[in-house]
Amino acid sequence: MVFLRRAVILTGLLTVAATVFLAGIDWGLPSARVDAFLFGDRPVWTGRSLLQLAPADAAPDRGADVDANPLTVRDSSIVLNATDAQRAEIIRRYRLFTYQPDEMITLMSLARMRPGAGDLDPRLYQYGGLWVYGVGLMLRMGAAVDFLHLTADPAFYLDHPDAFGRFYVMARLYAALWGLVGVWTVHRLTRRYTQHRWPPIIAALLVILMPVVINQAHEAKPHLPGAVLMLLACLAAIGYARTGAPRWCIGAGILCGAAVGMVLSVWPIAVVIPLMALIRADPRRRQWQAMGAATGLLFITYFITNPFVMIHLVGDRSLLLSNLGNTQAMYGVLLAGIPRAARLMVEGMSPAPAILGIAGAMGLAWVAVRRHRPADARPARRADGWILAAPAILLSCQFALTAAGKPGEYGRFFLFPDMVLALAAALAVDRFTCKPLVRGACYGLLLATTAVFGAVYVRAYLRDAGSVPGRIEWADQLERLNRQGGRTLGVLAEPAPYSLPPVDLFDWQIILLPRSGRWGRTRPDLIVRAVDAPGESALPLEGYDLLPQSAPIQPMVARLSWADKPFEVWVRRP
Repeated sequence: MVFLRRAVILTGLLTVAATVFLAGIDWGLPSARVDAFLFGDRPVWTGRSLLQLAPADAAPDRGADVDANPLTVRDSSIVLNATDAQRAEIIRRYRLFTYQPDEMITLMSLARMRPGAGDLDPRLYQYGGLWVYGVGLMLRMGAAVDFLHLTADPAFYLDHPDAFGRFYVMARLYAALWGLVGVWTVHRLTRRYTQHRWPPIIAALLVILMPVVINQAHEAKPHLPGAVLMLLACLAAIGYARTGAPRWCIGAGILCGAAVGMVLSVWPIAVVIPLMALIRADPRRRQWQAMGAATGLLFITYFITNPFVMIHLVGDRSLLLSNLGNTQAMYGVLLAGIPRAARLMVEGMSPAPAILGIAGAMGLAWVAVRRHRPADARPARRADGWILAAPAILLSCQFALTAAGKPGEYGRFFLFPDMVLALAAALAVDRFTCKPLVRGACYGLLLATTAVFGAVYVRAYLRDAGSVPGRIEWADQLERLNRQGGRTLGVLAEPAPYSLPPVDLFDWQIILLPRSGRWGRTRPDLIVRAVDAPGESALPLEGYDLLPQSAPIQPMVARLSWADKPFEVWVRRP
């Protein structure tokens, strides 16, 4: 009877999760509809013409995510569409990229592999092989059921961008499936700390409804799978700390290696290995044996899923350095990033779970270390909360110090701490509320506020998956301004679906403005930039007016997401 009840509960939770994670999963895909804006009344270029004008450059010693033609000099204005070759490069982005700026990296990595020639090097190492090869397997499965058309001819996809968009759907589905595993894991983890029925259900629902989880379940990125593998590793480590069974030690080592093999940024999960061994009151020799065995399995699992990292470490390291150097250049350590990190964590969870989660985690820690412990409390049971807390704290510190100036999407790096705090919030309400009415009210507050914020994200994905995505409306607005006499358009990032709505590349002169803000005599008619939310721009600009319709009143926006991204349009005063 107990087993049947739990099966029904899990089935219901997974059904809710699947509904939320798959709603609008086809948002922001490349489409041929942008050609009407990019070309105006001119004939549309074929895929073969685009390849001739701007051939793809796939140097073997360059990382998959490294730009072949980077604009390294940004101290002066640069015209981006002066030649047909430049226009072709821009058009290629609109036909192959999505509204999310990093999703194409995985497909670029897979496109450069040559399985027939024995070349399976992903040339992408911050995203692990467990992600890249997993997406590749999903694409093979999609082709097997005729959902995808696989061909080595890139011109086909340039001519049929809608067909290429299905690649992103399969990659997003891979992330969403890991999200379902995460719901089961959170439910199981919470059950480890309570015998009551409701806390595991509430914790799982909070994770399903949290904006950061919804966001990552809708993007072809490895951060949700990596966080889920971290939770699984913690589950195994807690099992070893409580029982000392070798199978839990083996599982913890393998799962830690799999997590790092999914995405490199989750390396702090390795801290659970010494913790699980030290929490047990075993002889020192056995503790060292457990740590050694689990650590060995971590490295073995990582290098099995990322064999080319080892190959490049012992051989030519230029490709490895190209990829990881490009990633390192995006981050700088600043204490000023801490307030930004705190805001992104609250946005990722919603306010009530964030506040109750932090307060609850502190309360549960105090209970665990207070002097008057229950007589039947085992040391391992009192201390194993650190197996969840330690990697969450390390990850939070790691990314809080690099959060200064980062956009809202940076909140994805706090995914694991957010999930741990959701679990702590559910447990704290159960532990510190005595009256059922108060407990029910707290649970209702947690779920209601999280659902409201999560609904904003689901709405954004559904809107961009609809018949008239938000960026098409922005493109219509810019087209009207073009007819009114606008001729020069300033941007702060190279034109792509995620940074600029599609515009006529032959009528507009698109100018990339310097990062310094010192534009000299350059004064474009319009300046357009994507923002996390209206009013969050670093501007105003002297001599420019913000179009009122480009900053509508939106009390709640999906700051962490690129779906339904708002833009600011600044018009030069006469």
